[in-house]
Amino acid sequence: MTLAGHRDASIYKELKRVIPTAAAFGGATLGLLSVVADMMGALGSGTGILMATTIIYGCESFYCLMVGRG
Repeated sequence: MTLAGHRDASIYKELKRVIPTAAAFGGATLGLLSVVADMMGALGSGTGILMATTIIYGCESFYCLMVGRG
């Protein structure tokens, strides 16, 4: 893997810096979405909606991989 403007040795440091921030932000965003969906009384629970979305996205990614578009 290469990053433009970075040496091979610095890629590990850059990824180590970026990944925890992205993971924390993504988790907080999904948690907030779940809470808002539960508060608004969406069809099903917020957690159920997140699970359904994740499953559909996984199926779509798998389909694209099998067809050759991914």
